[in-house]
Amino acid sequence: MAKIRIALIGAGKMANQVHYPSLAQFGDVELVGLCDLREGPRQETAQRFHVRRTFSDYREMLDATGPDGVYALMPPHHLFDVAADILQRGKHLFVEKPPGVSTFQAEALARLAAEQGVVTAVGFQRRYHPLAQQCWQQVKSKGPIHQVVACFYKTAPAAAGPPYFRGAIDILRCDAIHAVDALRFYSGLAEVKSVASEVRAVGTWYENSFNTIVSFENGAVGVLLANWRTGRRFFKLEFHADGASAYVDTDGAGTVWSADEDTAVLESTCLEAAAGREKHMVQGFLAENRAFIDAVRTGRQLPNNLQDSVKTMQLTDMIYEHAINR
Repeated sequence: MAKIRIALIGAGKMANQVHYPSLAQFGDVELVGLCDLREGPRQETAQRFHVRRTFSDYREMLDATGPDGVYALMPPHHLFDVAADILQRGKHLFVEKPPGVSTFQAEALARLAAEQGVVTAVGFQRRYHPLAQQCWQQVKSKGPIHQVVACFYKTAPAAAGPPYFRGAIDILRCDAIHAVDALRFYSGLAEVKSVASEVRAVGTWYENSFNTIVSFENGAVGVLLANWRTGRRFFKLEFHADGASAYVDTDGAGTVWSADEDTAVLESTCLEAAAGREKHMVQGFLAENRAFIDAVRTGRQLPNNLQDSVKTMQLTDMIYEHAINR
């Protein structure tokens, strides 16, 4: 089997923690090039993951290496021009979330990808989270999911100012979008029927608390609770079907209950579900990257492609637009 040739742009902390280790684990992948403007991280990452060729100009890298697919791992306010260049070259593309600072940017990239006929993926790895998937599948086996709850809590001190790139992008679209996308995915990726929300600025001039109810066309209801003024980071999910419920802490344990039994039908932890301890395995990055490599090989689009990410971005817009207090 021929190896899939992958070039990567970006040698930041997150990329080193989750994407490079995932790709290095696949025997059918060859890392043909690495680009970063900073010489230190570029050389350190290349040495760590055995990437022979490094570059400071991504266009030079693409010309020199001729990859099958490209990872563009960079902040959203730096992404658009680079991603557009890669797509116009007809290269398969993986980007981290969000796929731009606005829905318009995401849609522009999605349309360009469709015109070029390339495979794309956006890094919404909670869709691939082993424990969440295990619990979700167990509940779905009892019947259609009719309610999903996604809670994402963090602590962002007001004195530090806007938490993402000095305010280049808002909290909801930059990071809480993980919970927005999880709400869509685990509700069945149905079209949005209606949105009711409250968006608040708690102790800050910028909005940092989002409380939302989403009704989907398939009859499922999603509840989003995202708040950056709390006591601790948590990402939790609930799935409910007729006679079955799951409660998942994506950094801890998950439990599935059925028909009001006294004992759970499934109890597991992140480590048990992932069969490993490393972050890229436990949090779904390994599975997410495996899915992208397989999609590049087969040419089949993934559910978390650029076109679908537009719908997640649109839902963030609706949360703002339908806020009762805004």
